[in-house]
Amino acid sequence: MDNDNNMTRGRVLQKLALAPLAIGALAMLRVEEAEAAATMDPKAAGYVTKPNGKKMCSNCSLFIAAKTTPMKSAGACQVVKGKISPSGYCNLYAPKS
Repeated sequence: MDNDNNMTRGRVLQKLALAPLAIGALAMLRVEEAEAAATMDPKAAGYVTKPNGKKMCSNCSLFIAAKTTPMKSAGACQVVKGKISPSGYCNLYAPKS
């Protein structure tokens, strides 16, 4: 009896193997969506690529880290346009809680 609702162990394993790829693709879309949705010019936000003491983008609640090498690769910001350095800083800094 072949029923479309029944999944074999092989099919389940195949779907589970594809899950990390789907999650990675969604994470990339999130960074790209944030870059597109950001509205403020970096200069207007006072963005610089160096931290202000211990204040830096990687510790900011608005920062979206890159999935590959998150502490080295540029990510995105929910407010500031463009690629954002994890060690950067701007006047909109909001520490993570």
